[in-house]
Amino acid sequence: ASFPPIYNPSMPFQSAVLGGICDGKKVTIQGLVHSHCTRFAVNFICFNNDIAFHFNPRFDDGHVIVCNTMQSSKWGSEERTKHMPFNKNGSFEIAILVLGHAFQVSVNGQYILEYRHRVSYQSIQSIQVNGDVSLSVVTFTGPSFQTHMSPFPPPYSATPNYTQNPFMTPAYTAPLASCPPVFAGSMAPKTQKGPMTIYNPTMPFQAALQGTFTKNRKIIIVGNVPYGADRFHVNLLNSGSRNIYLHVAPRFKEGALVRNTQDRGTWGPEERHMSYMPFVPGQQFQMEIRNEGGCFGVSVNSAKVFTYVHRLPGNQIDMMEVAGDVTLTYIQF
Repeated sequence: ASFPPIYNPSMPFQSAVLGGICDGKKVTIQGLVHSHCTRFAVNFICFNNDIAFHFNPRFDDGHVIVCNTMQSSKWGSEERTKHMPFNKNGSFEIAILVLGHAFQVSVNGQYILEYRHRVSYQSIQSIQVNGDVSLSVVTFTGPSFQTHMSPFPPPYSATPNYTQNPFMTPAYTAPLASCPPVFAGSMAPKTQKGPMTIYNPTMPFQAALQGTFTKNRKIIIVGNVPYGADRFHVNLLNSGSRNIYLHVAPRFKEGALVRNTQDRGTWGPEERHMSYMPFVPGQQFQMEIRNEGGCFGVSVNSAKVFTYVHRLPGNQIDMMEVAGDVTLTYIQF
């Protein structure tokens, strides 16, 4: 699988490993070493903030590459390579291949080193680049949790799987935080077979899922962003804890597509990197959110936009919310 490249990201750079981490995943980083560079680093960061792989070229320490692992805020023993393929004012391409036993690193097409795993690579959540370099493009290729997207059903399908609810009631009248999980439709039995479909729901929208958001389950949202819109958001959450497992928030005045998780009332670090803004004021959109097993895969208008690695167990999600500057015509979950 291949994901849209991240072009000209700001530094320091951090992104989820798009598609999730797995044997055969390849991360390619292209950039330029600054003339005043003393050192820079590429870090593969785990859920618990351990650094599984620290790749650290140093011009100020004998022109070496230092590799290491940090566990519980403590560095292990360094592995040093005296072959320095980087030059100040020079461009570079770093390709890091994740294998079952090790990371293999090539620079400018030449194999440089292998670093054997000291912690489980499957705990890696994100990649970070910092130091005296600028980046032009970061790409993620190779195996992923991505599954084949099924075609979008017709908006007014006559098949039994789609239940139209003509008598729409407001999703809630109390403040959101105090609202119990309810269905937005007048008829929404939890025993219904197949996906639930709701047309033209009242905004803001809130609904309990039938069961939990298990692997390969998906949510389809069709709506319209009005002219002059500032922002809207989609939340996938647990009705009991109120933890927000996935928060997707297009912010038009900022030109950002923000993703985050809220755990026990505290927001984590935002993920903002994208190759383009898929939502446009004045235009309709079709959004699909799929639980891909270790991450959420999000597509807009049939194009994969981003992957968001689970920070909390995705199968605990039993509720969804949509609010902000958006109108909805169709939701299927």
